[in-house]
This record gives sequence, structure tokens and C-alpha cells, in this order.
Amino acid sequence: MASTTRKIVAGLAGAAFAALSASSCVDNDGSLVIIGIMSPPVATGGTCAYTANIIGPFLSYGTLDVAFADQYIPTLLIGNQMNPQGNQSIDRVETDNVILQGAIVRVTDAAGATLDNYTVPGDGFVPPSSGGTAGIASFATTLVSPTAADAARQEVAANFGTKRLIAYVKVYGTTTGGTHLESGEVAFPVNACFGCLVTFPDGSDDEAQTVQPNCLATSSTGGSAITQPCLTGQDQYIDCRLCQGNVACDPAAR
Repeated sequence: MASTTRKIVAGLAGAAFAALSASSCVDNDGSLVIIGIMSPPVATGGTCAYTANIIGPFLSYGTLDVAFADQYIPTLLIGNQMNPQGNQSIDRVETDNVILQGAIVRVTDAAGATLDNYTVPGDGFVPPSSGGTAGIASFATTLVSPTAADAARQEVAANFGTKRLIAYVKVYGTTTGGTHLESGEVAFPVNACFGCLVTFPDGSDDEAQTVQPNCLATSSTGGSAITQPCLTGQDQYIDCRLCQGNVACDPAAR
């Protein structure tokens, strides 16, 4: 009976390890996990408020427009899968909260050539699981550094091109019980481009100008407010009327 039990436990452990490796390349027991890149919200009153939600929405890849931004700083959703240990009835404090302390990142091109390696300090707080669902928290960190973004810019700026980057990231922190944790390393594709997030909507041209199209209309043309991206050059489109003077926003330059 003992032999049979050992075989079952070993089989379950092997299956769990295989599943973790296939899904997200987790290095440890999966206590701390990166769930995904959160989709940016629509700015309200000039403020972008991310709401942590286990079901997303998430981005399948990031977009960094290097005509506007020199680094890519998305918001990750982090999960804490540890079971709570606190018990007020016996004065036992919670030791499985996780205090996030930063991220370890390496960036490569699509062929695997390394563009940068770095550690980004940060802070965050992730509660333990509840009712079988992981505790979650949002955590902003740099997935493409200025060094990696500049390397991409040198390739794509001249022809308004796009270059695929891969950001490999793991987050780390310490439980309130004093245990150091690291998530498994997860790979996120990021498209670095020049001008790909710019839109040229109807009404953006000043028809009095000789050169057409020109996107020289005022930002108030049309009588409705133009939606501002949360972070210009990152994951959300930008109306060309918001970036007049930047070559990427000049339709005649394309």
C-alpha cells in the first residue's frame, strides 16, 4: 500500500511540474505567478485606473511606439497562490502576504540576441488566496528598457517599421513571514514600432493648407474631445492631432 501511495504522489508531482513548465516556465513551486499584462483602461479625467481582475482583460502582446516612448512600462497582474495562515481566534498573524520588491528582466530580439538585462526595483502587495482563488494585485514594471528601445528605434525609425522583441520577466518579493519568493520567468512579445500607434481620423486635416493630407486641424475640430492614451506610445492609439510636430504624426511623411 505504501509503495502504491508513493507512486501516486510521484505521478501527481510529475504532472504538476510538467503543467507548470509548459504554461509559464515556472522555476519554483508556483506560489507567486505572473498572470498576464493588463489591458490599459480608458483614461477618465486624465487618470488611468487599473483594476485587478483575475479574468482580465489581458494583452496577448505589447506595443511600444518608439516615436513617442523610450521604454515600455505595462501593468502586470500578479497572483499569490499560497493559502492564508492567519487566524485571529488564536492570535496567529498572516505570514503569506507577499510584499513585491521588483522584477528581473532580459530583452531579446526575435532571433534570441540579447538587447538588455536588468533588475527593476518596485513595490506592491499581494494577499494570499481566498476560496481557492489566487490573491491578486497589479504591478507596473519596465519590460523594455531605454537601451533595448533605442536599439529597436535605430532599425525602425527610417521606414516606419516594426521589430518584434521578447521580454522575459520574473517578479520577486518577500512574504510577511520572511520567505523570499520568485515567480517563474514568463516571456511576453512586444512589437517596437515607429508611428504604428498613430491614427489619422476624418476631420484631422486642415483643408485650407496646400499640402494634403496634413493633420493640422485643431484638436477641438469636430466638437468632441479626443481620447488621450494612458501612456503615449504604449498599447493605445494616439490621434495625430495630439502629436502635431512629430514626424510620425505627419501623414505626408509616410
